[in-house]
Amino acid sequence: MKRFYFFIVQTLIMFGLINVSLPNAWCEPKSFQESYYFPAIESVGFIRRDSVPVAGTIHSSEHNQVMISWNHLVYFKPHQDHVFNKDELYVVFQKSNEVFFDERSKGFYYQIKGVVKITAMQPRFIQGIIVKSYLPIRRGDLLKPYKQINPNIPISKDAPYIRANIIESAETKRMIGQGDVVFIDKGHVQGVRPGNLFDIFEHQERDFEMSRRTEFIDPSKAYPSGRLLILTTDRETAAGLIVWSKNELLMAHQLDVH
Repeated sequence: MKRFYFFIVQTLIMFGLINVSLPNAWCEPKSFQESYYFPAIESVGFIRRDSVPVAGTIHSSEHNQVMISWNHLVYFKPHQDHVFNKDELYVVFQKSNEVFFDERSKGFYYQIKGVVKITAMQPRFIQGIIVKSYLPIRRGDLLKPYKQINPNIPISKDAPYIRANIIESAETKRMIGQGDVVFIDKGHVQGVRPGNLFDIFEHQERDFEMSRRTEFIDPSKAYPSGRLLILTTDRETAAGLIVWSKNELLMAHQLDVH
């Protein structure tokens, strides 16, 4: 009798009338969806070698707070007769540390701190209110025009072949891993676009040789340590999210991306 029931089940499976789900260990990993939702996209900073056009500077707050945040009134001065209009939005940002890789400057790291909305034009100062706050805002922070960024990032299936390096993390961490935002030394000039997916390779020693004719490839490059999704791009750099990592990665090591 058991053999009879077993024969019936086999027949139903063969003709597709019963759907059998195998354990995950036996299945191919699911590919990414058509887009990736990253709600914090507007708070992602950037690394740029060239200077950033500045519209104004935070001068003070309504109650002279040291650290200004959401819903606080602020006053700022225009730069070079920049014209502000009521209800316009501006990004509050700060020029942070200079980023080096292989003893060469890759530019300065700029942190995005929040968004301010223009509420009034005073004779000496422009008044605004903080409508988005990502980091504490301080006197001396800079303003640039706001540009909305879609948090739904379309996944690109035709990423260019590049060889890049992770040169900085958004929080200047020594150890990085899944969920961290990092920066690479390639940008839209090299064909990098938001939505590109690249593998991350970690090399604990940088002792392989390179010459004009021959390159001795580190064998660990065949085993990726993580995966990077490009969020935003600048001219020669790009910001990406580590969407998967096998373990924590040490920033002091060489972290190749391709």
